[in-house]
Amino acid sequence: MLKITNTLSGKKEDFLPLHPPQIKMYVCGPTVYGDIHIGNARSQVNFDVIRKYLVYSGFQVTYAVNITDIDDKIIKLSIEEKRESREVAETYTNAFFGVMDRLGVQKADLHPKATDFIGEMMDLISGLVQKGHAYEVPSTDLGKDVMFDSTSFKTYGRLSGKNLEELLEGARVEKNESKKNPTDFVLWKASKPGEPIWDSPWGKGRPGWHIECSTMVRKLLGDSIDIHGGGVDLIFPHHENEIAQCEALTGKPYVKYWLHNGFIEISGQKMSKSLGNIWKAKDALGEFKPEVLRYFFLSAHYRSGLNYDRETLEACGRGLDEFNQTFQRVEEALATADGVETLDLLGLRLSVDEVEGKFKEAMDDDFNTPRAMAVLFELARESRRILSQSSHMSPGAKSLLGEAAEKLNLLGGLLGIVSNRKTSIPVEVEDLARARAQMKVEKRYKEADEIRNRVLQMGFTIEDVQGGKFRILVKK
Repeated sequence: MLKITNTLSGKKEDFLPLHPPQIKMYVCGPTVYGDIHIGNARSQVNFDVIRKYLVYSGFQVTYAVNITDIDDKIIKLSIEEKRESREVAETYTNAFFGVMDRLGVQKADLHPKATDFIGEMMDLISGLVQKGHAYEVPSTDLGKDVMFDSTSFKTYGRLSGKNLEELLEGARVEKNESKKNPTDFVLWKASKPGEPIWDSPWGKGRPGWHIECSTMVRKLLGDSIDIHGGGVDLIFPHHENEIAQCEALTGKPYVKYWLHNGFIEISGQKMSKSLGNIWKAKDALGEFKPEVLRYFFLSAHYRSGLNYDRETLEACGRGLDEFNQTFQRVEEALATADGVETLDLLGLRLSVDEVEGKFKEAMDDDFNTPRAMAVLFELARESRRILSQSSHMSPGAKSLLGEAAEKLNLLGGLLGIVSNRKTSIPVEVEDLARARAQMKVEKRYKEADEIRNRVLQMGFTIEDVQGGKFRILVKK
């Protein structure tokens, strides 16, 4: 049975959906005021794999990832750049989807934009006011602020494990004289000059951040959903406030399982603009192939922190090269003439038979991708061991290698670490490889090494095999 660590309980729990086999899953998407960094990308890749694994396991998943397209940071940037906030949001929404496409992140079933649900946000806020969970505060000539009364929701703080009384003392909470309590948060903001505005029961204004996700979840997925995910930095106050808003209004449990992924650090420090160590995902994709970044993201458990350094990513690239070259070598073996059975295939047979069960065992343990990938890499190594022993294989050996490649393609594809193996090899590369082989025959080793390095720079590698032959492999 699938077990997942629920942030709400702090424990690993059996996964029991509300209405199996249907699953309703929501993950916080980007606030579109700039290019996403690799930490944002990691979160989306992690939950992409979780969604795909749930589907692989037989569940019917309705998956939503929102776009926050109205926010203080978007407004600030639009004023600085003298552009409409809508234009700023559209620019970076398109940039987000471009990065997701390159990373092989499957589009969600639903990608709601906050500005498409303003009316529903007003309805939710009105309901909270009517039930005594929210109050109005005079703000500007244009309208009023509406605040959520945190003391009206007695279990406030249970997701983050924070003590409400300690929070009420003002620790780590911005003080505001208009608030009844320091933990109260804004549901609706009266607009200031130059900001986007909507007419509301409280005058002209715009929504607060926390109300946006709550509204989109309830409108699209219902009052209670199975999974809500996001980065660990969203636990408090964002997800804590989502729970308060929704459960105060409906009296129903909002989310059954909360999942949160860890930070990416750079040289042991959390990424932050103040430290100047933000690494944009589009820049990372300019240096490393998408499969390498996915492999890097999945090389640690999604709940764990992950430390970036260039050497680690380069090592990921080398490991993934070897994994993906297994496919090409199997394809080449299948194309050779049949030989006789001389190989000990028992180890490969066992690996092929057991790989899917071991993969599922790893993923059923709170989506343990590092262990799942280790299972696949072991099968790839066993396949290459067999391939290295003979250039002419029996039909039985070929069939077994084909089975291994199919399993690796299925499960590796689920993780998104299988490279496109259909890349054609240019004629120039083939000519260089043949010239190098002749140079080795003539013992012109220095020139042969120069050609090999040239081919490497072109994105390919030459691998020598027995009998003076060679194979050209795509270097991913």
